[in-house]
Amino acid sequence: MNFRLLIAGLVFVFAFAAQAGAESCPIQQQDQTAAVSHVYDADTLTLADGTRVRLIGIDAPELGRGGQPHEPYALEGRDFLRRLMDEAGHQVVLHLGEESRDRHGRLLAYLFMPDGRNINRLLLEQGYVMQVFIAPNVSYAECLRPYEDQARDAGLGIWSQDEYQPGIPSARVPASTQGAAIVYGRVVRLGESRDNLWINLEGRVALQVPKADLDAFDEARLRNLEGRKVRARGWMVQDNSRHHDWRMRINTGLALEYLD
Repeated sequence: MNFRLLIAGLVFVFAFAAQAGAESCPIQQQDQTAAVSHVYDADTLTLADGTRVRLIGIDAPELGRGGQPHEPYALEGRDFLRRLMDEAGHQVVLHLGEESRDRHGRLLAYLFMPDGRNINRLLLEQGYVMQVFIAPNVSYAECLRPYEDQARDAGLGIWSQDEYQPGIPSARVPASTQGAAIVYGRVVRLGESRDNLWINLEGRVALQVPKADLDAFDEARLRNLEGRKVRARGWMVQDNSRHHDWRMRINTGLALEYLD
C-alpha cells in the first residue's frame, strides 16, 4: 500500500468534511472526487476521464453555436465556473443524482469544491443560472432557493433580463424560444388525458403534469386553477398540436408558482 497516497487522501477527506460544515447547503452524499478537464458553460463540464457532467438543478444561458449570438450572461457564467475550477485545482466532489444519466448520456451530479462549497450555490447567488426542478433529482432545491431569490431581487445577471424576470408571457412566446424557460400566464382551461393533466394557459401554452407525479403537487389546488395566474419553469417544446402550440412538462410542485 502506498501510505503517502493514503495519507494524502485522508487529509483531503478530513479537510473537505471540516469545510463542508461551514457550507449553508452542504453535501449530503459524497460519491466520488474527480479532476475536471474542460468547462463548456455554466452547467456542463468534462472530467479528466472523458465523462461529460451536467450539473443537476440549474440551467445556464446557451452559448451561441454556428454563428448564433450568445444568450445574455452565457460567457460570464462559463468564465465564472472556469475561475472556480482554477481556484479548486480542477478538482471537484460529486454527489450523483438519483437518476444519474440524462437522455444525452451525460452524468448528472451536484458538484462541490474541495473546500466543501456548493458550486450550484455559488452560481445561483451571482445570477448566472436559474434553478430547474426535475424529480427525483431535487435534493438541494429548497436549500438553494434563497440564493436564487436574493440574486433575482437584486437583478443580478440573468435576472436583469425580462425573459427571466418576470418571465415569458404565455400569450407572447417568441418563436425562437427553446430549452429551459420561465413562463407565466392565466389558466384558461384544464384538460385531462389518460396519462396527463393539462393546464392550458392563455396563448396556447400547455403545462403537462403526468398523473403518475400528481402526488408531488397539491392536486386539489391544481384542479381548481382555471382563471388563476401561474408561473412555471421547465423545458419549452414547440408542439403545434390541436390544443396548444407550446408544451412544458413539469413533474414536481417545485416547478410551479401560484401568482394569485
